[in-house]
Amino acid sequence: MKEEGGKKEQAAPAGEPENAGEPNTGEGPTETLEPGLKSAPAGEGEEPIDSLEDLKQQLEEQSDRYLRLMAEFDNFKKRVSRDYERLVELASEKLIRELLEVRENFERAIRSDEKCTDPKNIFDGMKLIFAKFNDVLTGNGLESFAAAGEPFDPQLHDALLKVPDATIPEDHIVEVFEKGYYLKKRVLRHAKVIVSSGAPEGDSQ
Repeated sequence: MKEEGGKKEQAAPAGEPENAGEPNTGEGPTETLEPGLKSAPAGEGEEPIDSLEDLKQQLEEQSDRYLRLMAEFDNFKKRVSRDYERLVELASEKLIRELLEVRENFERAIRSDEKCTDPKNIFDGMKLIFAKFNDVLTGNGLESFAAAGEPFDPQLHDALLKVPDATIPEDHIVEVFEKGYYLKKRVLRHAKVIVSSGAPEGDSQ
């Protein structure tokens, strides 16, 4: 302890910092960095989760999986195509077998007609063969449509011409030139028809 100017200065006890008397702000000691150095952000310097080799391996695996899927899909398409062709062949085979019977009936009718002298018997024989032939087509999904008096439908009918008619309303079928046909409910052929243009001019009706 020394006196100076009539005032006494007391030295701090040993082991206590010189600023022990200053108020505590709650902040820790400030870290001093050397000039030119910066603190690294959190996480910087850590190794990436996937290395370049890992990414290459994943890409190769995905590429290989894609190629396998494409090969499997191509085989599937070929198999479906073969199955479809087989179904068509079986359906055609069934129809041909049924038509063979009609053909043989025609052959028998031709041989018998050479000896037959009665036109009525020939005509009756042709009607029987036609009925059998029509049954075969109907059994395979063929249906005819179009009749006189029906409304004209451009989705089903082709109009060859329009004529005046006193008994058939306008835009209705006067005459069927060729029947139309459905095959399994789908239009196979349009009907060719003559369409009414209404009553003739000057008709009393």
